[in-house]
Amino acid sequence: MTLEPVHMKEIEEIAVGIDYSFTKRETTDHLEIFKNLSELKSGGKTLLKSAGPLFRSKVDISKISLLEDDFSITYSSDSGSTNPIPFESGLFLDICHCAIAATPTDLDIQRMRTIVCAGFTPGRSASFQSSTDWKYFDDGYGRSKMIQIDSSLLKMRMARMVHDMAIYASESEHILWFQEELKKEEERDKNIFFMMDGPIYPKQLMYWMGTDSDDILIRHDPSAQKVLQNYINIMDFHMEHEIPVIGFVKNPAETQVINALREKIKSEHGFSDLPWATDSQLFKAFLKNPDGKKESAAGVSGKIGMSGAPGTSPKPDPQKKYLTYTNWFLQPNQFYEKEIKTGSPLIRETLSHQFEPEDYTLSFFMIYVPFESDGLLFKIESPYGLIKNEEMRAKITRKMLYELSGGIIPFTLQKADTVAKIGMDEKKEIKNLFAQETVDRTYNNVRWGDLDEF
Repeated sequence: MTLEPVHMKEIEEIAVGIDYSFTKRETTDHLEIFKNLSELKSGGKTLLKSAGPLFRSKVDISKISLLEDDFSITYSSDSGSTNPIPFESGLFLDICHCAIAATPTDLDIQRMRTIVCAGFTPGRSASFQSSTDWKYFDDGYGRSKMIQIDSSLLKMRMARMVHDMAIYASESEHILWFQEELKKEEERDKNIFFMMDGPIYPKQLMYWMGTDSDDILIRHDPSAQKVLQNYINIMDFHMEHEIPVIGFVKNPAETQVINALREKIKSEHGFSDLPWATDSQLFKAFLKNPDGKKESAAGVSGKIGMSGAPGTSPKPDPQKKYLTYTNWFLQPNQFYEKEIKTGSPLIRETLSHQFEPEDYTLSFFMIYVPFESDGLLFKIESPYGLIKNEEMRAKITRKMLYELSGGIIPFTLQKADTVAKIGMDEKKEIKNLFAQETVDRTYNNVRWGDLDEF
């Protein structure tokens, strides 16, 4: 231990001082602030809008975990990555691997794998041959492809772009490949629920596709355009067949809502006294102690979506027996619906869509799960074209409340993570396969090893 008792004592005094200097807001203040989220604007454009009535509610964990299942099959996708591997020759590589798990377990589905290797090299010192066709292996249960980003498109953020291309391509291609299985289950009259690990849209890639930058020209890359089309096709499929699809965001990190709310309060009252720095902190404050004892229809009555017995995920704190959650919100004027509305060259010349622009609007609600001394906040995303139907909103809400009554991560999502994950030993072995290339190491690599920072 590098800290001596004298050091720990000083840190303790600092912590006590911070604790005493912080003044907690009253719940009534939170309630007044929460009302601003019915429709929140910034720069004259709607940034956030309530889908249906604005509310905060809670459900008893012990009651919701016992309700009947709405869904006969739950599927979940997840991707594992080597993380970007830089070589001294200038070559960057990332290998991503996507899998889908099911509850009840289906080993044939778990055997299906999609592997994508994305690469970038600024010159001709390292060769990298991309492929347009899939290479199938494992008796057709697996397939792989190599994608090369053109050397003229990137002057910075090479590792990030290579990672985004690999993980978004592997995930979207695997989900589209799997849709044939979904069609079969639908024909058998099965009630299906599909979960994606993380957001429903490739947000990092979308940002750079819509950014006018001479240093990152990824919007001109055919493979990047194909990835965006893939995600539109995924949403089109689920909206057409009315099969619920959600993105389970474990670590929501946006700041748009809190920044717009701060601007609104400042413009209306001449000051802004909001203590939160992120949207997650804002929603946590709303959900920790919601007023009233109402349990909505999405809570303890009727059937509930259930993916199976609770897994190995840590359980919510039994001493804090309520899950709290918000209504659904829309985040309009984001990439897809905005670009479709304006008819930009990117959409007009390269991408197609089946539904109205508004149907691609990112929609979400928040769930607060009591855990240990505090709690965890999760964001549940879905396209507006699905959740604009009140019954579908209620079904998805009930499903996710059940999922989180048994553990802090949905059971089927845990299974998908286990199947798709590329472990540390496997990453080392993969690096050793490139014997002709020397990995470009830094001191941090030597000291900390392969940190999963992407």
